Amino acid sequence: MSNQVGLLAVTVSLIGGIFWAARSFSSFRTVIKLIPGPECSSWVYGNMPELLLAEEYGLHEYQWQETYGQVYSIKGCLGETRLMISDPSAIKYILNSGLFVLGPSHQKITKLLLGHGNILLARGDAQRRLVNIMNPCFSSNKIRTLLPAIREGAQQLVDRWESLGFPGNTVDISGTLNDAALDVLGSAILEYSFNSLVGESELARIQRNMVQSVSTPTRFQQLLDAALGYIPDPIFRLACHLPIPTMRMIRDYKRATEEFSLHLAAQKREEMGSGMAPGFVGAFVGDGGAPDQEIGVHVRTILAAGQDALGVTLGWILYKLAQMPVLQQELREEIQLATVEHQLDYNKMALLNAIINEVLRVYSPLPLAERVASADCVLPLSKPIVAAAGIEISEIPIQKGQFFYVAIAAYHRLTSIWGPDAAEFRPSRWLGNAPCMGPALGPHASLLSFFGGPGVCLGWRFAILELQVVVVELVSRFVLSLPENDSVKPRVALALRAETAHGTRELPVHIEHVM
Repeated sequence: MSNQVGLLAVTVSLIGGIFWAARSFSSFRTVIKLIPGPECSSWVYGNMPELLLAEEYGLHEYQWQETYGQVYSIKGCLGETRLMISDPSAIKYILNSGLFVLGPSHQKITKLLLGHGNILLARGDAQRRLVNIMNPCFSSNKIRTLLPAIREGAQQLVDRWESLGFPGNTVDISGTLNDAALDVLGSAILEYSFNSLVGESELARIQRNMVQSVSTPTRFQQLLDAALGYIPDPIFRLACHLPIPTMRMIRDYKRATEEFSLHLAAQKREEMGSGMAPGFVGAFVGDGGAPDQEIGVHVRTILAAGQDALGVTLGWILYKLAQMPVLQQELREEIQLATVEHQLDYNKMALLNAIINEVLRVYSPLPLAERVASADCVLPLSKPIVAAAGIEISEIPIQKGQFFYVAIAAYHRLTSIWGPDAAEFRPSRWLGNAPCMGPALGPHASLLSFFGGPGVCLGWRFAILELQVVVVELVSRFVLSLPENDSVKPRVALALRAETAHGTRELPVHIEHVM
């Protein structure tokens, strides 16, 4: 009976939140209403299905940008107006002003999955404190010391492909890439062996199932996302304890990661007492760090940020190499030439880095970043836009509560920034002068793939090195090609994932040994 009451309370709150949201949106009377955008056929869903549920990501969005420019409006659920932003000056302001935060529903979900006090939601002094603790773990000097652990993880992936009999067959490689990303993250950053590749980690299994569960977009989830921010926190906390599979999975995951984090903290505290270097977990258990009950929050954050994005990016790199056999052979030749006494300078391998950069540009793991204005402000534009009735707008007054999308993937396709062939996958653009003809908004190669400003991904150097090492190991050992019935398309589900025409999340690739 109590479960039914709880479910009823959640349902009533959702319905009430939806109508509250609809009434709130109707009060916005700003210049934003003059900004043009695509029509929508549904007041309930707005343009969200075309944006997020298209059979191939960007099918509508890139056409919208071509039609309406670098700033345009779309409709969210229940008639809400949102802005799509790919204008470089506007993005720079959003990244650096500190006025734009995750939306209410995303804040609730982030707190639910990671816990209170995570760096993704921290602002001001709290954010600076966490950055100061974590930054040394991802400095250039520190990342160089992690190379042996990353190479070992890459070799374990090669061995796993061999033991599974991948050579000579067409197989889905996506699962092994995600497992390898978790194993490398564990050994290099957390100093722990997950053994995910060989299926020996219960924590890895829970993590994999949870990511699969929360990254399945549907129309209902879009409505839920619209209403979630308006559910009172006490009701939301009550809903989190409902005996439903998803909530049970999240509770199991948090329980497992709490136990795991406390084990790591105790182990690291003992090692540091013997004079060993602190590492990521050690940075939190030392003086000025964090109490033990908070360490699980930061471990979950590093797992969430590090595994999924790296796994899917590795997949897209290998997919493009399989699709372009001449490019793959050229890379293999570069690897052979660069090998001197088994020591490679990855940063000097021009073609390798050109391929990685181009995949990060065209297949950015996070194609959209939702943000909400936390205060009234004025959004600058790099060039004016023409609004309704021919009105020219050179800056946009923004009200607190306005939703935006930083259109990362669309920005990466701006011809004004990346040239007339911006929509084309062409790694050679990186082999001459820097191809970006605009401001360097992100920390790597002027790309937004790792975001930027105070919210930049602290582990971007680690991510680049892992991509470099794993790609070199795999291409050195295997020849990749696509099956004749290849139907893989990118679709967004938290990250930009590979999905076949049958709707399955797979990345089928044919594998042979290098002769």
